[in-house]
Amino acid sequence: MLMAKVFKVIFHPVTVVNLLFVGSLGMIEIIHIRAHHTLEQDVHGHVHRALKKNPELARSACYELD
Repeated sequence: MLMAKVFKVIFHPVTVVNLLFVGSLGMIEIIHIRAHHTLEQDVHGHVHRALKKNPELARSACYELD
């Protein structure tokens, strides 16, 4: 009896849509954070690597290198 009610709630269309929406946002966030950590697909990573190669492009007031 209890399991039937649980399944009824979990598989209700509104619940399924909410879970898909939250799951999609979670997946996007995971991919986004991973891109930031690897600095391979991140704009800031490209800028950081370019400034490492050409430190004269960096102005001390706006960008600091490690």
